[in-house]
Amino acid sequence: MNVEGHDRSPRVVVVTGASAGVGRATVRAFASRGASIGLLARGTEGLRASANDVEAQGSQALPISVDVADSAAVDEAAARIEEDLGPRITALSRRLPIRSRRSSARSTSG
Repeated sequence: MNVEGHDRSPRVVVVTGASAGVGRATVRAFASRGASIGLLARGTEGLRASANDVEAQGSQALPISVDVADSAAVDEAAARIEEDLGPRITALSRRLPIRSRRSSARSTSG
């Protein structure tokens, strides 16, 4: 609670990459604070496991298999999250891959 007595913890959170790694750890952290969480990722098995993590902490989860590169699919997912979890998404956690130029460059030898 803040000084005014209002709870400022997020109510509806959306996490991309929610099925594994940093995304799944983020899901667990928000669930421990009581947030309802929209889980977005491509893999359905990992999404179900993340949803189980959320529900085990007493929070509500909505797993949605979606490719975040498809903006229309993301818009549909957001509408579904707002319909099922609440009319206002209060936090968004995006996990984006980082590619090194060096690792993507082709090796040439003379």
